[in-house]
Amino acid sequence: MRAYANDLRRAIVSASETQGYSQRQGARVFNVSLATVRHDLRRNRQTGNPDALPHAGGRQPTLSPRAQARVRQWVLEKKDIPLQVLCARTRGLFKKELSCSAMCRLVQALGLRRKKEELTRQ
Repeated sequence: MRAYANDLRRAIVSASETQGYSQRQGARVFNVSLATVRHDLRRNRQTGNPDALPHAGGRQPTLSPRAQARVRQWVLEKKDIPLQVLCARTRGLFKKELSCSAMCRLVQALGLRRKKEELTRQ
């Protein structure tokens, strides 16, 4: 679900301050939850601005860029390398413990495809 627009947040605060709407009335008029009205009013009191906070940036990568480059190199050298081998090499070289599912997500995030080599046709 997306965050409410900042102009809606300002309208909620303005209606509460200038028109004397209670929190429940504001929630009903603007068709938002009571918690949203409370959060916007509290943020306005604390910071002077009801606008949404900026995005925090998400989760930090588990491996350093150098380690990610090495994983990329390993996959490019051998396309059908097992995830367990990648995890073991990473653990041995960089002292970082990654699960197979985390390694799979990393390989996908690097834009690589692990593909089994084709068997030669007879």
